[in-house]
Amino acid sequence: MPDDRLPRARLIARRAEQLLTERLPSGWSLRAQQKVPVGDARIDLVIKVVSPSGAKAALAVDVKRTIAPRDVRRVSDRITLLARDAVPPAVPVVAAAYLAPRSREMLESLSVGYIDTTGNTQIDVSEPGIFISTSGANRDPWPQDDELQSLRGRGAARALRAIIDSAPPFGVRELAAATSTSAATLSRVLELMARDDIIIRQQRGPVISMDWQAAIRRWSQDYDQTTSNAATTYLEPRGIPALETALMKSGLLYAATGAFAAQRFDPIAPARIATLYVDDAFEAANRLGLREADAGANVVLLEPFDPVVFDRCAIRDGLRCVAPSQLAVDLLTGPGREPPQGAELLRWMQSNEDAWRSRL
Repeated sequence: MPDDRLPRARLIARRAEQLLTERLPSGWSLRAQQKVPVGDARIDLVIKVVSPSGAKAALAVDVKRTIAPRDVRRVSDRITLLARDAVPPAVPVVAAAYLAPRSREMLESLSVGYIDTTGNTQIDVSEPGIFISTSGANRDPWPQDDELQSLRGRGAARALRAIIDSAPPFGVRELAAATSTSAATLSRVLELMARDDIIIRQQRGPVISMDWQAAIRRWSQDYDQTTSNAATTYLEPRGIPALETALMKSGLLYAATGAFAAQRFDPIAPARIATLYVDDAFEAANRLGLREADAGANVVLLEPFDPVVFDRCAIRDGLRCVAPSQLAVDLLTGPGREPPQGAELLRWMQSNEDAWRSRL
């Protein structure tokens, strides 16, 4: 049942009308009507917009107090059909108290507009031409107390690595035993991913399929390469090639990540900064001959959130690199040009799935 703290449907409809009124370009106007019949059904809210030239369009809005990502397709199908059958045909839109990033992403892929009471809005009307896109909250203001809401903790991250790196089908106990991961934490993370429509799981049974790219992107909402780990910046005055040579001779436990590792998976421009996971940044800097620096640094040493970053490493062109799943989330949350490189790595992973995922 919806949380009693959530705004009621009537308030959500009123807020949707208010937000759209505020976001319409100058000279546009709108008129709203609730409970509009369409055949044997009805549309919760129809908003008619009028351009300065008098051209008109209608938005057919399905109002829900809450929409989990796993419910998005069903809700979208219903409002799309009602919008098509309306007179005149309307643009389908979903309104809710809050829409999670995953829900918004799915709605966009289904060409359904959305608006929530925190201000997350995307409305695309081709005729008359109008496009509204604004950002609101990225975290649920009304979280369910009994549900895992964040993947920020080290336990959740370790569980995610196990889930992403393992190809379905697999059961919780089987995965826990194979990856030395807490079965309880795995269960909670899988429940969150099921709510977000990232995995499909038999009732109290094994995971039978998953969207591993969506899992990595969901993880990136709660993780950050430099703030989730303890980062210190250094200078290697002889340049990154000299650092590579020193690493091979050092005997250090390390794992390269960021653009430094990405160029080993897919040819890109040479990395200007080398980012490394190490157990002890002070000791590693001494053994590699690095100088601590803020300005002009070309090396970042990360003391990891969890030793899981050293799991499933691979030697690529003489450099020990983190597993692709770890590298992807590091790139997507990294500085500068690293997020686009993360998107490129996801494409590499899609084409080389057998090279980085294992079957239990």
